[in-house]
Amino acid sequence: MTRVMKWTWRMPSFSVLLTRVILPWVVIAIVLAIQFLDPQFRVRIRDNAFDQLQALSPLPYHDNLPVRVIAIDDASLASLGQWPWPRTVIALIIDKLQEMGARAIAFDVIFSEPDRTSPEQIALSFQQNHALSDALLQMPTHDTILAESVRKSRVEIGFPIESRTTNAPLPPVKAHFLSFGGDARDWLPPYGGGLASLPLLTAAEAGSGAISLEPDNDGILRSIPLVYRVRNELYPGLALEALRLFLGVDNLSVQVASPSAMIRGQVAGIAGIEIGNTAFMPTAPDGRLWLHFRPLAQDRYIPAQDLLANKVDARRIKDSIVFIGATAKGLGDTVFSPLGELIPGVEGHVQLTEQMLDGDFLLRPAWENDFVIVLLSGMWLLLWAMLGRLRPVWSVLLTALAATGVLAFSWWLFVAQQLLLDPIFPTLAVGALFIVMMVPRYLQTEREQRWIRNAFSRYVSPNRVKHLQANPQNLELGGVYRECSFVMTDLQGFTTLMEKYEPTQLSSLINDYLDGMIQIAFRHDGTLDRIVGDAVAVMFSAPIVQPDHVERALACALEMDHFAREFSRRQQEIGIPFGKTRIGVNTGMVMVGNFGGKAMLDYRALGDAINTAARLETINAQFGTHICVSGATVAQCPAFTGRPVGRLVLKGKTEAIAVFEPLSAEVMAEDRTVQYLAAYALLEAEAAEAIDMFRQLAERYADDPLVQYHAQRLAAGATGSLIVMSSK
Repeated sequence: MTRVMKWTWRMPSFSVLLTRVILPWVVIAIVLAIQFLDPQFRVRIRDNAFDQLQALSPLPYHDNLPVRVIAIDDASLASLGQWPWPRTVIALIIDKLQEMGARAIAFDVIFSEPDRTSPEQIALSFQQNHALSDALLQMPTHDTILAESVRKSRVEIGFPIESRTTNAPLPPVKAHFLSFGGDARDWLPPYGGGLASLPLLTAAEAGSGAISLEPDNDGILRSIPLVYRVRNELYPGLALEALRLFLGVDNLSVQVASPSAMIRGQVAGIAGIEIGNTAFMPTAPDGRLWLHFRPLAQDRYIPAQDLLANKVDARRIKDSIVFIGATAKGLGDTVFSPLGELIPGVEGHVQLTEQMLDGDFLLRPAWENDFVIVLLSGMWLLLWAMLGRLRPVWSVLLTALAATGVLAFSWWLFVAQQLLLDPIFPTLAVGALFIVMMVPRYLQTEREQRWIRNAFSRYVSPNRVKHLQANPQNLELGGVYRECSFVMTDLQGFTTLMEKYEPTQLSSLINDYLDGMIQIAFRHDGTLDRIVGDAVAVMFSAPIVQPDHVERALACALEMDHFAREFSRRQQEIGIPFGKTRIGVNTGMVMVGNFGGKAMLDYRALGDAINTAARLETINAQFGTHICVSGATVAQCPAFTGRPVGRLVLKGKTEAIAVFEPLSAEVMAEDRTVQYLAAYALLEAEAAEAIDMFRQLAERYADDPLVQYHAQRLAAGATGSLIVMSSK
């Protein structure tokens, strides 16, 4: 007969759907919306992440890069006079650089007004002196001299641009732009105007580039466009134009990826710029190049006064791109780099030029959005699976591992692949996903544990409840072998009380007694094994292992004995014949765990050790003692003080066990105890003198039931300390 297996699917509860599907996907949707829309705070997070990556791994400076800066610094201003210097001084700087072999000269300076120190400008002040005025007018103007020097060299004069539309003339575009794949102007932000240098200078220059730097809102310069759109014309930036002059080419080819490129996994926009056929610079879609900063290196800066004073080795200038810019305080523009340094504006152009020469280009990966989607989807699936099957700690470890992996992956991409992948936002997103899935699970677990605690704390030992909360899987059937210590108690004469008193009165009395005994057990971190009528069974070292379980059991038994004696005395004082409590203590190997079946579980210990503890409790009645402790327990407690009862062979057993009565140190020092120990030593040695000594002790200490027991036993013909028990 073939059995047909049916598979049924049960609809998850709404709480499960809420915590594992609805809330996580709300978080994922919000994260992806932020990732794709890229609001300002998302940009700020990304920028800060890039700053940290740069701070951890800046580019090292090396002097073999052919880029130098002639600095208009404070020392040069003190030597040559305040700015602006006469154009003849600027011309002299150009001439010296030309003589020293500079291949390209780029001015991060504008000359939009005539030189005020030029002869024709001075002639305006001497119009009454016609001879002097005419003589001055016959002299060449300083701007003409500068234009002549510019014309003889590969010089680029920068110009600032601005967003608002102006009518000021712009310099002619000296580079020849070629666009491939689309119109580059469609992807560039428009600028309405700029400020060019004097026409005779722009006519003489070999190149013209935009010098405006635009730091981010926090004042940090992170990127510079290679090309600008000014009044619908394409202009190169200062660094790109300087590199074009350095390479001696005319064409700048702009590679454009059309919107259809997005279908092929590319990013639409400007893909990069090629200088002639020599070098290709990949860019962001808006033509920007991310700067990978080097620390500010003064080795590349040469004070203008040193150049004019012939203090510069020509080898530092030969075949180099030389930028000329202001570094004096309050003269030029300054910005912050991602390394936290305040740098002059010309440094940004210099760093960009060095990157293009080095071929070190930082780019954002086109697959960043896909990475975030895959990361969050994968984390959601893994957390779904783990939260339902494993302990929460594994989900915590997974989240920590994912966050660490994202950070390490981002670092590797930056160092090895020059890719800027923001690790902070994805890490925060993973954390948010973990929280919305973990917090409801935690709250649910807390509610369940609180229910278990409230429901079972009145039935089960507190340490057992704590253990179940920490290890709910231990509610399953099964057991383990373990050495434990047991304390068994029983109330003598309880049956007589039941016959004499009303149930309401007796129940209150016995509940007070049991409550005191149980509280003592719990104070010593004992586990309540069972309560049978007036009897209490307590075990130690289960469910939680207690290395000092022997000491705990003995201390618990002694405190129980003290409580029981006081409780009995108080009841007898009011006329209630409350009996004494007998206690047995034993240590041994047992099997502890959950036993029962599917309908009911009972956590208890099974084994001979617990049966022996029960027998020791019972034999107190024969010896007249309150507590009997086995030798197995005493052997593991060096601090134990007490007297031996005998070597007992319990009913149904064949091997004897040593049994002791615990006594305080004060009682141990009393004469009766010292004499008992001496008599017991004779008894154990089976000496003939033992019978006389116990007889004398019995006469002297008639109130000692253990002495009376041995005296009677010896008088009946018994010898030695071995006692075979005939009853339980």
